[in-house]
Amino acid sequence: MKKVIIYTDGACSGNPGIGGWGAVLMYGEHEKEISGYEEETTNNRMELKAAIEALKYLKEPCRVELYSDSAYLVNAFTQNWIGKWKQNGWRRKESEEVKNIDLWKELDKLNERHNIEWIKVKGHSDNEYNNRCDKLATDQVKRYSRMLREGYHSVGDSSVGDSSADAEHSEGVISKKQIFKGNIIGVESWQVLLPNGKEASRDIVIHPGASVIIPVSKNNELYMVRQYRTPVGEVSLELPAGKLDEGEEPDVCAIRELKEETGLEADKIQHILSFYSTPGFSNEILHLYIATGLCEGIACADEDEFVTVEKIPIDELTNMILSNKITDAKTIIGILLADKFIKGEAEI
Repeated sequence: MKKVIIYTDGACSGNPGIGGWGAVLMYGEHEKEISGYEEETTNNRMELKAAIEALKYLKEPCRVELYSDSAYLVNAFTQNWIGKWKQNGWRRKESEEVKNIDLWKELDKLNERHNIEWIKVKGHSDNEYNNRCDKLATDQVKRYSRMLREGYHSVGDSSVGDSSADAEHSEGVISKKQIFKGNIIGVESWQVLLPNGKEASRDIVIHPGASVIIPVSKNNELYMVRQYRTPVGEVSLELPAGKLDEGEEPDVCAIRELKEETGLEADKIQHILSFYSTPGFSNEILHLYIATGLCEGIACADEDEFVTVEKIPIDELTNMILSNKITDAKTIIGILLADKFIKGEAEI
């Protein structure tokens, strides 16, 4: 189980008022900053929101050290307040419902998914990461306050950036309008506030995200699927993949899609990385997994899917990429990464 260190913080201008949250996630040598805002909220809700968004960012169960200067957040777990609330039907007393129950329930589920050590730190002191989170949160409050002063309003998702270092590039969402909603994707027109204070429109393809699986045999062959792709009018050789069902975790989706498309079950499935397919116009995020210890079975593809499974050596697949016989981007990424793992040039 991977170990991740997370620092979180929330801020609010007025209580209630405009709120912001920020988090720093660390895994090995890698760091990631995320942040967002809400128009009408409280400081406590922002403290909880910061932890929720940070934990939701993790694509598989992890061992987590989560640091916060909020006793309200940390004590709920270290002193088992949340366990007592649950036993009492999410009530503190017989007639008093727990405040922010929606966020506590979400946090409770995330706490069950991950192995979390909740750690209290002193706020506004000399802790570098706590101070970074505080700045992320307060910068979001300032940004949205500015938008309101200039007559803009938030609609829908209030996250407007994931790094204070990127503030000079980030765009605030003024409004969203749904143009189309289909079985898989939607299309929205967003009006955004640019860093220079001007407005612009963005056409966005909304996608639930998907999981992609690299099934590696004991002989270092990859199980591939061949199917017809109507948008390009061609038969395509690809890695098994499929979209996330509503509320489905990426790792659960990966296990399900592997079985449905190939009939395979894996002893071990590991998350490698997540990436955006086309961030210029879509929010689709792809979660890439590698599956080993495979057991063959019977595939059960959807009624509208006509798929054949092929087992191909990794060297042959890399040559097919270079000869333009494999053109699917997620598959190219997966094969090239698998080649590095198999040759020992990279570690999972």
